Amino acid sequence: MQATSTTVTAGSRSMTSPTAGALAVLLGLRAGLTVDALLQTVPVVLPLVSPVHALQTMLTPPDTGAVPPAREGTP
Repeated sequence: MQATSTTVTAGSRSMTSPTAGALAVLLGLRAGLTVDALLQTVPVVLPLVSPVHALQTMLTPPDTGAVPPAREGTP
């Protein structure tokens, strides 16, 4: 869940300054800051509504013994 939050936050950093400037010009400073404050909740809300949040047990990888070993000399 931390990786999701980090990815969303880091991915949106490059556009924050131009977006904030455009919002301040178009909507005014107070409205622009309000929109920014609401957008700051996105990295918090995404992991909470994801299906991973509802898992009760940790998933385990499949048994690797069921995979036959590779034969020598085959491509």
